[in-house]
Amino acid sequence: MEPDASSGDTPTIRVAAVDDHPILLDGIAAYFARHAPDIVLVATAEDVDTLLAEHPGDGGALVVLLDLRLRDRSDIGANVRRLRATGARVLVFTGEQRPALVRRALDAGALGLVLKEDPRERLVEAIHTAETGELYVSSRLAHYIVHDPRGGVSLSPRQLQVLDLIAKGLPHEDIARILHITEDTLRTHRSRAIHAYSKASGRQVEGTGDLVYRAVADGVIDIDPDLPERTGH
Repeated sequence: MEPDASSGDTPTIRVAAVDDHPILLDGIAAYFARHAPDIVLVATAEDVDTLLAEHPGDGGALVVLLDLRLRDRSDIGANVRRLRATGARVLVFTGEQRPALVRRALDAGALGLVLKEDPRERLVEAIHTAETGELYVSSRLAHYIVHDPRGGVSLSPRQLQVLDLIAKGLPHEDIARILHITEDTLRTHRSRAIHAYSKASGRQVEGTGDLVYRAVADGVIDIDPDLPERTGH
C-alpha cells in the first residue's frame, strides 16, 4: 500500500505498521485519512521480515507501529533493532500488557507504548511525538506497564532456558539431559532465578511454581506448544 504522501501543503508523516490483523490496519488508515490527514500509512506487513523485504527502508516510513505478538514468534528486541537500523522510529502498538515484553521493546530503542484499547486519538498523538524522537506513553495503564518493576527482571540465558523447560512440565532429569548439565547445576540456576526475580520485583518468590506462574504472567518467558521429546519412564 503506497498512498501519495506528497499532495497538499501540509508535511506528511509516513507511517508503516507491522501487525497480523489487516482489518485493524484498514481501520487505522481510514481514521488517519479522516482525522489526521498529515499521517499516511504507506506500508503494512504481518511481520518484520515481510516489511523489510517488500518495502526496503520501511517504504520510506519515519515511524513504524509494531505489535509485540506476531504469528512468527519473532524476537521482540531484534524486531525493534532491525527497524531502527533503517532510520525509522519504532512505536509499540499492541494489546499486550505483560511488562517484561514491553520492557524488551523499550530497552531495544522503541519510543513508547500505545495500547490498542486506548482512544484512537492517542495513537495520533503518539506518532506526532515519536516523529520528534521523544518517548510517549498513551494512558495510565500503559504508564503502569512501562514502569512496572516486574518488567526489569533480568535472568541469564541459561536461567531462562531452565525456567522455560520447567514451565513446559519437563522433569529435572529431562531438562538436565537437554541442556547437557547436571541436575545439581539445574537446581543452582533455578535458585538464582528465584533470587533475581524476588529482588527485581520486590516480592518474595515462593518456590518453583510461584516463579513459573509469575514469569509467564509477566512475559519473562513464553510457553511454546512445541515441547522437546521426553525420555521414557
